[in-house]
Amino acid sequence: MPTTSNQRIERSRRAILDALNQSFPATRQELSRRTGLAPSTVAGIVRDLLANEMVQEHEAADHAGRGRPSSRLSPRRLPGYLVGIDFGHRHVSVALASTAQEIVAEGRVTLDVDASASNALDRAAVLVIDLLDRARVPAGSVRRTVAGIPGPINQATGKIQSATILAGWAGIRPRQELVARLGGEVVIANDAELAALAEHTHGAGRNVSDLVYVKASHGIGAGLILAGRRYAGAYGASGEIGHTLVQEGGTQCRCGQRGCLESVVSIAEVWRQLIAAGLPPSERPDDLFLDALVHNPVVARIVTDAGRQLGRVLSDLCNALDPAMIIIGGELATAGEPLLEGVRESLRRFAQPAISDRVQIRSSTLGPRAALIGALTLAATTAEAAPAR
Repeated sequence: MPTTSNQRIERSRRAILDALNQSFPATRQELSRRTGLAPSTVAGIVRDLLANEMVQEHEAADHAGRGRPSSRLSPRRLPGYLVGIDFGHRHVSVALASTAQEIVAEGRVTLDVDASASNALDRAAVLVIDLLDRARVPAGSVRRTVAGIPGPINQATGKIQSATILAGWAGIRPRQELVARLGGEVVIANDAELAALAEHTHGAGRNVSDLVYVKASHGIGAGLILAGRRYAGAYGASGEIGHTLVQEGGTQCRCGQRGCLESVVSIAEVWRQLIAAGLPPSERPDDLFLDALVHNPVVARIVTDAGRQLGRVLSDLCNALDPAMIIIGGELATAGEPLLEGVRESLRRFAQPAISDRVQIRSSTLGPRAALIGALTLAATTAEAAPAR
């Protein structure tokens, strides 16, 4: 059946709204470039969206170039609040924000999330309820809750897919569990995937259409933005690079295999190597910020080697996906340049020259809060049509 004019207009309208939701504010010219639509088509659809109060227009900031500066557009958010939850392997963080993603309150607790899903979900619910009470926000004003989980989620069943990566979560449906505790609309996503969305929308990868975000913490995972969109894979298990074999017969990994990337490059393993090298820091790994230590040449050497190991796996990923940027986040990324240089060394050696010469290697600009900010970003973009509860 041939496509009608109305169908083409609706498809173009949806493309523009999706582009705005992925990265805003944006000019009409930027929307044309992102969507591939003609400037005249974008202009006409934007006029309609403004008339129907679905987007809002902002005055241009100070402009140093020639000609009249372009105004910028962003989605118009309905009143209400959003909740973001980040389940790390060793912590639970929550944030309450307006639908414009202005954070009202945050909370965090250190916890062995892997050990017990029930305990982690209970603690998250208590944190959320406490934030609502402190901010005097009625639960019925929350339009959407998004939670990031450090493991693969089956998109069809909503269950945690791997009993080895998150042992205490096997068979759990976290969305239903959170709905039972908090009520309302809940969305579940992988934490690295949410961090990638945050960096793409607000951080180092802003307006970069193809990027890989790597969360290097107690676990190692990747979030993908391909052609400007989050990519979770056919079954929600993309980005599990932490369980790539890098050392045959190496250290036992929590997934059951030996020599996984995660078993040789994680914040806990780097911490173990620091202690073995005679550097006995007083903090636990949960509190480790390597930027205060990398001036020590021994620390820098250990961190750079970790970067080389990580870069070896990322080289294969780059050869397959050809991203424009790799963003390194998580606690290990606080080491900064020594880690990035190790990654670059491996890319120069193992990635195709046409790729390694172009791909940018950057540290996360959102730091440990990237997944939490990504949860709020996804909550904002998926709450457009959701009724307040």
